[in-house]
Amino acid sequence: MTRRSQERGQSLLEFAMVLPILLLLAIGTIEFGRAYYHYNTLSKAVRQAARYMSNHAYNAAEKTNAANMAIYGNAAGTGSPCLPGLTASNIAITPRGGGTTEATPPAWVKVSVTGYTFQSLVRVIPISAALTPGVEMRYVGENALYTAPNE
Repeated sequence: MTRRSQERGQSLLEFAMVLPILLLLAIGTIEFGRAYYHYNTLSKAVRQAARYMSNHAYNAAEKTNAANMAIYGNAAGTGSPCLPGLTASNIAITPRGGGTTEATPPAWVKVSVTGYTFQSLVRVIPISAALTPGVEMRYVGENALYTAPNE
């Protein structure tokens, strides 16, 4: 009976030793999931903006509308951003091939995110990661340069 009373706190001590490790694993998993969610949301946003830009006239007004599509999900730029801290300065629209004006548009349009940083909510594990997804689509809008495929 005396041996049993000496071992009563063993389970509690083992639990107290393992609990911080389990909490760090759980918090790390949650923060990794949040980072993945942010990257996935940004990827969908730039894909939607690239699709918009590839079908519209290549001018400053439509570039602004495409940036609004990436940030707010609509060309008008109304509502709240899809992610906190995402602004128009984070969206880069880059032409490739062809020209850079409405009369001579590019052959390809790339929309990417620059300067957006994911911050963890929990300060125990300070995660700060730059998320930079990008999508490039063929420009098929007005005055698009069309070259027939080789047959």
